Amino acid sequence: MNKKIFFLADAKQIHTAKWVDYFVKQGHEVHLATFTLTNRTITPNVHFLTDKKKNPKGGNYHYFSSLKQLASLLKEIEPDIINAHFSYSMGFLALLAQKMSGVSAEFSVVCHGTDVLIPPMPPITNQINKYVLRNSDKIFAVSSQIRDKIEGFGIEPEKIFVGQYGIDLDVESKEKDIDILSNRTYEPNARIEMMLDYLEELDDMKLNVVFVLPDVKDDEFDVLVKRYKNVKFYKPMPYDEMINLVNRSKVYISATKSDGTSLSLFEAMELGCIPLVSDIISNRSLILDSVNGFLFYNKEQFLDKLVYILNNYDEIAQEIRNINKNLISEIGDYETQMQKHEEFLLS
Repeated sequence: MNKKIFFLADAKQIHTAKWVDYFVKQGHEVHLATFTLTNRTITPNVHFLTDKKKNPKGGNYHYFSSLKQLASLLKEIEPDIINAHFSYSMGFLALLAQKMSGVSAEFSVVCHGTDVLIPPMPPITNQINKYVLRNSDKIFAVSSQIRDKIEGFGIEPEKIFVGQYGIDLDVESKEKDIDILSNRTYEPNARIEMMLDYLEELDDMKLNVVFVLPDVKDDEFDVLVKRYKNVKFYKPMPYDEMINLVNRSKVYISATKSDGTSLSLFEAMELGCIPLVSDIISNRSLILDSVNGFLFYNKEQFLDKLVYILNNYDEIAQEIRNINKNLISEIGDYETQMQKHEEFLLS
């Protein structure tokens, strides 16, 4: 039975598009309220709340100036299901708007990682998260580490679904002319400048290094370009262009302090990059060190393993690609994974 589903999420994020587009294709009536004028979803029912840019480092207090508008939308649309992405921000706002509107929809929230694992101002945001999660009918967590943190708020395990939404890539292989690529958001958890400082140690190798920085501000971007002259930086770009860069890369690097099951890591594995990623729980669930990728804990490990990969690339790349292709086909297929999400959401 088709439902009327109301999403509150960032319309320019690929995560949002994966959710929204799937439910549109399944025949549900899908509405999306968003705080960005850039929309990459296919739903015709998009409700723009403000044109102020999201700050990935927090401080998006202007969201709450749209509370009455959001409540009016819910009252007008009367959805069966409300689904918000990120607990203490969109989730909190959506929950308040629902209570203000009096709409009796089922409420669910998607926790992506930093929103529950390392939120800003933990004394406050942890209390907000607890309130949102305890008032949610269903909760989606993209990794077991996130589930454990959610359960720590006193949430019943049966309310939580753990799973990634997968990837849907049909891309022809490209020549690997980029040595190293990073495409994580420019925010403290990603430790972008730490990786850049590490890579300066290898300037003599004349490597082709690319950093794609989603959500970076213009002034921050300019500082990075001036400081790290041997790195090619890109501002936010269309998804297809970013995937093309990943497809051309030999090594994918990420130094996140915490993470859900990283969609960008899935993409890199599928597209034949050798992962070199931080030694954290979510990465260990996908990468077995020195088998289908490499894990690092400190600068010495990062540099030693990166040099090893580059010096032995021709010998190790094909076997790692084969392992990761098989792994992603088993656990990362978009249609299969989203069907599981749909079944839980509608159960």
